[in-house]
Amino acid sequence: GNIYHIRYVPRYVLLRLDADLSEGAAYYDYAVISVEHVLPQSPNVDSVWVQWFPTPEERDKYTHCLGNLVLLSHRKNSQARNYDFDRKKERYFKSRDGISRFALTTQVLQESEWTPGVIERRQEDAMQRLGRVWNIYPSETEEGAG
Repeated sequence: GNIYHIRYVPRYVLLRLDADLSEGAAYYDYAVISVEHVLPQSPNVDSVWVQWFPTPEERDKYTHCLGNLVLLSHRKNSQARNYDFDRKKERYFKSRDGISRFALTTQVLQESEWTPGVIERRQEDAMQRLGRVWNIYPSETEEGAG
């Protein structure tokens, strides 16, 4: 659901997911990390976003969920705006060497479009990862034991 509006929580949850994806190899300068919406909060009416998410209800459903959120340096986030997906990927999700310093954000670069199905897949993956790293869901071996 909507995780974005819970004060402080989204960044810490995303950092934990990112650390898991990078297998603990990531280094973070916490003072400059911000949360970015891939599907913008206020897309332009003539944008590809409105084609992929045609109704306000559909945009509301996906905008603030975990599957639509990534990490950026603060400097980059202030520039990201509401650009279409391809432009946003090129200008804000890549560094000079063609990748992002955040594993979660690098995943976005692998997508050719950003549709409800992509966000749902990312949401499910995020929930499974969080369940595993925080030991919320029993592992397969624990389910069989007992």
